[in-house]
Amino acid sequence: MSVTQGHSFGRLEELRQIVPTEQIEAQTQSSDGRGGAWAVEPATVDELIDVVRWANSRDAAVYTRHPRPRDAEVCKDRSRIYLRARRMKRVRDLDLVSGTITVQSGMTMKELHEILVEHSLTTGFATRPWDHEAVGAVIASAMDSHWGPKYGSMEEHVVGLGVVLPDGTTTTTRIAPRKAVGPDFNQLFLGSRGRFGIVHEATLKVFPSSSRIVLSYGSKNLRLALDALSEAFERGLSPRAMEVMTPAPDRAFGRRRVGLTDDYPVLILVEPWALDAGRRIGNVDSFFSERLKRLEPPLGWDVHEGLLPPPRAWTSPVVGCRWSRLLALADDLGDDVPQGLWLVRVSRHGGWLSLADGVHGERADIVRETVREHIPSGHTPLLAFQDALKKQLDPRGILNPS
Repeated sequence: MSVTQGHSFGRLEELRQIVPTEQIEAQTQSSDGRGGAWAVEPATVDELIDVVRWANSRDAAVYTRHPRPRDAEVCKDRSRIYLRARRMKRVRDLDLVSGTITVQSGMTMKELHEILVEHSLTTGFATRPWDHEAVGAVIASAMDSHWGPKYGSMEEHVVGLGVVLPDGTTTTTRIAPRKAVGPDFNQLFLGSRGRFGIVHEATLKVFPSSSRIVLSYGSKNLRLALDALSEAFERGLSPRAMEVMTPAPDRAFGRRRVGLTDDYPVLILVEPWALDAGRRIGNVDSFFSERLKRLEPPLGWDVHEGLLPPPRAWTSPVVGCRWSRLLALADDLGDDVPQGLWLVRVSRHGGWLSLADGVHGERADIVRETVREHIPSGHTPLLAFQDALKKQLDPRGILNPS
């Protein structure tokens, strides 16, 4: 056995003192460096804490995502732990009086909603795109920034968090009205991608369940689609979520199945949300049907996955654009909208714009130029604050070093 192998084997034996062997899996594709790399599945919070404390004692790196080729280069001889939360998926509490549910972070969004359906409840999070993602991943990665609660505010739906900090200590944010507890420390961890702490538990708001469906419409161009969405806001319809997209070049089958044609190449997805003021879905549908072409995709078919790459495979920049800039883009494109256009999280203020990789042409260049205009340049004050906070909470770079 070489020195490198012996060093790695010694670290593995130490991990086996913390979690059972069946909860450790060697990451052979990321085994460069003498420290070794393993996927570890803690089954309890105590095991998670012990793993993080072990990482501190051995100056190891702890990742809350899957391995990447560059990790070995970044960590060099440091051991690497890739946490998996699949064994931490218990319901800690369901409080029907306060309207909250507390769950461990490894539970998938699909599993969570299946449990709530039994009580005629639902969360404020999207059910469609993130079914197989864990609650902790959705919270830590701010995945709802594209499909999340109305107008993209995850904060109002996350009541409290249980977090393991980089040094292995734990903290729990207070579950109380925000004005009564001072600063909202949930904000430190929402969307932080595990840089400041590992979310192991979350308390979320729940609501009486209502019919949640996605209505589909076709438009002749982007401008007509945006005009319809803008008028919907002016009339106070406030759908829960709205998206505008054109199928990616390799999704021809999905284009036909959803009902898009050369005359109506732009798809608008509208998800009514009836909880705010008892608004009926029929009001939303009749409004959009008068202005756009009502489509009838097959029931149960995942429209989103059939038209664009899945969220995890989306690598193109996604930027926020004001409404006025989106209208200007629509006018520049006219009736020739490029394939793979994606406008999500549309609100009365604007939306998030992107274009799929592999789309070329003059119109695609127009969209990409708009995207480039909105990509932050340089070291912004927000990034400077985040870097300073990282150094304060994780001076040794234990969690998700990059």
